Amino acid sequence: MTIVLAILVFALLVLVHEGGHFLAAKACGVRVLEFALGLGPAIFKKKWGETTYAIRALPFGGQCVMEGEDESSDDPRAFNNAKLWKRAIILVAGVSMNFLMGFVILFCIYSPAEAFVMPTVDAFMEKFTGGGENGVQEGDTFLEIDGYNVYVSSDIAQALSHGDDDYFDIWVLRDGKRVHLQNVYIAPQPYELDGQEVHYYGFYLKTQEATLGLKLRMTWFSSVNVVRLVIDSLKQLFTGAVKVTDLSGPVGISAAMSEYAKQDMGNFWFITALISINLAVMNLLPIPALDGARLIFVLYEAIFRRPVNRKVEGYIHAVGLLLLLGLMLFVTFHDIWKLVV
Repeated sequence: MTIVLAILVFALLVLVHEGGHFLAAKACGVRVLEFALGLGPAIFKKKWGETTYAIRALPFGGQCVMEGEDESSDDPRAFNNAKLWKRAIILVAGVSMNFLMGFVILFCIYSPAEAFVMPTVDAFMEKFTGGGENGVQEGDTFLEIDGYNVYVSSDIAQALSHGDDDYFDIWVLRDGKRVHLQNVYIAPQPYELDGQEVHYYGFYLKTQEATLGLKLRMTWFSSVNVVRLVIDSLKQLFTGAVKVTDLSGPVGISAAMSEYAKQDMGNFWFITALISINLAVMNLLPIPALDGARLIFVLYEAIFRRPVNRKVEGYIHAVGLLLLLGLMLFVTFHDIWKLVV
């Protein structure tokens, strides 16, 4: 049942994305030829009005096919004949809905919270190394550590653990003013906890009552953090720090979500929010067939004041789609292999 739940949620993410395109297209008066959930042969198809609605055999992916999307059309309601701002709205609508879905899920997760740990120093442990007149002081709120923006409390440890050494360039908020602390030495120190040696950076953080405003703020910061995590992961992929074989496709993601569902539904929905925002970021990449590349063509028309050759653009997106399908098949093969082995 958890596998089924994971697949249904994954399909929901796609439905939300394509639904964003669909609703925006309808609102902008663009003719939608087909709205389909899934890929492959249709197991259900029904035409209402001018649009054919379909459910296809493979529960991964979907499509919102618009008149004039990949080729020129004389239809005044075709996508290629719509004003540039309308085309931009239609293309951005999918990723916006995915981001919004992730935001809403995170807000629902945070809504029962009574308090949040804030990135503000409450007190120091005995062995804290970064204090003093030119260091971190009680009441300081971390804003930035070595160029890494601090939004939530967990960002502090993230930034400190990824430093090249134990000396940090830090910006804090102190008495309502931004203060720059240079070359601050903050190193994890050994402490004893229940007879075991543990290492802490040596400071306690304040908690704050979880008002509605703070819940919305923490939800926003968490959503932004997911975007940053995706961007950092992409950088690691292109620099070779992460291999293509480390990626997960629909099969691997569904399997992971199934495991989270077995352990804790809170974690399951948290991962769902992460995946939804992940899809938003990935679809904005300037890769042919993705929304980001289509936006670049719209931007080209806006800058150079001349239409793009629809046939050429269609070929570019077709090649991009084939490459993406090839990558997905490759990743899916490794997902299945890892599950079997």
